[in-house]
Amino acid sequence: MSAGWLRGFIATHAEKLRYLFVGGWNTVFGYGLFLLLLALVGNPLRSVESSPVLLISLVGRNYYLVVGLLGWFVAVPQSTVTMKYLVFRSEGALLPQIGRAYFVYAPAQVLGTGVLWLTVRVAHLTPQIGGLVTIAVTTVFSYLGHKYFTFRRHPEFDEAREGRARHDGE
Repeated sequence: MSAGWLRGFIATHAEKLRYLFVGGWNTVFGYGLFLLLLALVGNPLRSVESSPVLLISLVGRNYYLVVGLLGWFVAVPQSTVTMKYLVFRSEGALLPQIGRAYFVYAPAQVLGTGVLWLTVRVAHLTPQIGGLVTIAVTTVFSYLGHKYFTFRRHPEFDEAREGRARHDGE
């Protein structure tokens, strides 16, 4: 295997390799936040399981899902910032991209919530292990959503920008 082959591979797959690296960080951050929130609010949420109020009782029985949702609201902006600047190198405005990221992550969150519920309630795994299974299932889904929606390239914008650059250079 030559160094030229490796350089070519990296050049061809640079975005995907950056996604894996940054996605690894975002995964560690999100999972760490999930574990931290489980430790901080898991037991208090779980303690309301015996409430006579159905909704409150459901929160108690499914405390780990509530914790996952709380962590998601915090993790999406952090993830969007790292993806914007380090992976997709997007020039668009940050706040609309965070909004679009919530739209990309929302279906993944719904999918992940279902996977987490199944792993805990049906497979009888701990929420901590169920969280790892959820990460594995939602990673590919999120990459595709970001690539084709959140940070999509706008050819007409790129052409206009290139035209301005040529005009300015004359």
